[in-house]
Order: sequence, then C-alpha cells, then structure tokens
Amino acid sequence: MEVQIDWLEFTVLDANLALVFDTIGLNWDDFKSLEKGRFGYHNQLKWSGGHLYVMFTAQNDAKIDIESRISTQSGVHVMITGQGCRQYAAKHDLIKLIRRLTFFKRVNFSRIDLAIDDYESKIISYDRIHDAAIAGHFTSRWSKWDEVTSRRTSSNEYLGRTMYFGSQASDLFCRVYDKTLERKINSNEKSVPEKWTRLEIVYRKDRAKKLVDHLIKARKTLGHVLRGTLRQYLRFVLPPTDSKDQKKTRWKTAPWWDELLKNVDKLVLTIKKEPKTIEEMKDWVDRQISPTIATITRAEEGDMSWLAKLIVKGSHRLTQKHIDAIAQYMEKGIAA
Repeated sequence: MEVQIDWLEFTVLDANLALVFDTIGLNWDDFKSLEKGRFGYHNQLKWSGGHLYVMFTAQNDAKIDIESRISTQSGVHVMITGQGCRQYAAKHDLIKLIRRLTFFKRVNFSRIDLAIDDYESKIISYDRIHDAAIAGHFTSRWSKWDEVTSRRTSSNEYLGRTMYFGSQASDLFCRVYDKTLERKINSNEKSVPEKWTRLEIVYRKDRAKKLVDHLIKARKTLGHVLRGTLRQYLRFVLPPTDSKDQKKTRWKTAPWWDELLKNVDKLVLTIKKEPKTIEEMKDWVDRQISPTIATITRAEEGDMSWLAKLIVKGSHRLTQKHIDAIAQYMEKGIAA
C-alpha cells in the first residue's frame, strides 16, 4: 500500500506572479492562457505538463505576462488535480512545495486530498467495508454515509462503486471506491490490478491548514496523518458472539482495521478560533463590504445618514466579544 497527495489547492495573497511561479518551480513559458477564468478569477493558465492551473485577476487587461500586476485582494490561486499531482510529482516534491508555501505570510490551503491504495484489497477492501457498513458494524464521528453506484444498461455490470463517510459538502470526509472499475472505464491501461481499492480523505479550509501543521511543523508522514485521521473519525468493529451488548463503542475493533491503524494515535484536526481583533475587523470590512458601502453612498449622492443609522442600530447589538476587542484595541493605543 502507498499514500500520496491526490489533490492540492491553495491561494497565495499579497504576492506577485513571479514569486508564485518561483515557489512552485515552474516556468511561465510552460503555461498557456485559457479563454475563461474560474472561481471568480478573471485569468487562468494551464500547465503544458499536466493538470495544474493558476488563476488570478490582472489589473490590466492588456497582454498578460509574469510581470503583470494582479489583484492583491484575491491573490493567486493554484489548483493541482489528482492527475496533476502525479504529473507534477514526476519531477517535483509536493511536500517540499507545501513547506515552501508555509513561508508566505498569507497563504490559504483550500483543499488537500490524501489517498491510500491497496492494490490487492488485502486490508482496505471495498467489499469488506461495504458489507460492514450495511451491517452497521462501525462507529464514526461522521453522522452519515452514502453509497453511489453505476451500472451498464446492457449487462447490468458495475461501472463504478463509491462510498462516502461524512458529507461531501463538509470540510472533512472520507471516500472509498473500487479503483479497478474506475481505471478500466476511464483509461486504456491493460495491466490494471484486479482488486484495487482506494481510500481518500478530503481536507478543506481549516482542516487543510491543520493537516499542513501536522505535515510540516510536526513532521508527520503522509501515512501517519491519513491513518491518524481515520483513527479519530472511523472504527470498524466486530459484534460480540456471546453477548447482547448493543453498545458498539464497547465492541472490539475489527482485526483488519487494527492492522491498518496500528502505531498511530488519533489526529486532532480542529483549530481553536482566536477572537477577532479590531485590525482584522477593519480588514474584513475593507475586503468584503467597502464596495457595497461605496455603491450605496454614491446612489445616495454622498449622503451618509443611512450609514450613521446602521452604526447606531449596531451599537445596541454588541456582544461580549465585541466589547473585549474594543478594550484590547484601546489598551494597545494607550500602551503605544
């Protein structure tokens, strides 16, 4: 079995294109411009070597090059798909790329997927996991699981089988699927393993940020992080044969699941939210609603009375966190 990064997506803020390209270790000349942007960005480039995309919004619609001025508010967004990760990793190290990215003051990791492949389904087996899930022989911090299958109309044979633990709309979920079926349908490879199961965990936003902390700061391996996440969120169990105990948390862990997760502890992926400071609130207003304020003010021909009314109304809705932020800000001003 092997573990790999199967998706990497991040945004670098307050950086120019040249610096981002230097960080990912690719040349501007190896990219071509696409007709449309994506995710709200006006410009999009695709790497000639594979499925790696760079998105940004240029401040000038003239000829785009590596020296072009870009919107610092939206930054530079890079998406490396599953196939792109394998293509990029042929000559570059994804872990080293993530480490270099952590040196930026403002970088957001929006999505990281980790995948583990069992090419013979000896431990991670789609059929075994599916049977255990149907029987209810598992416990999980995820509140739901889904199954998605597709079949060929003429013969009724499977074209794909996938299970999801957790909501696909959430910041953390697990996906298990029959990789043999997926490869046979979507590629022309002749030597596809007959019993290949893949298990993936998708980390988004804060969960992706915490994942990076474990990989870079704590120097944990990909395998340790993936298995530690599974130990925290999912456990397959064996029902007792000589007891009527219905409490699954007291049931023994299935031996094959123990084999997969041996020698790893539960991995904490939550981040304690720090109270927002006045500076952060100002920055949020500037980035998110200053255009709205400007639009309304212009429509009102410069009359700011509507804004004054909103401020008075809002002052009656301050909570303790707002009062604490004001006190902290004033203390800093006095100390300065």
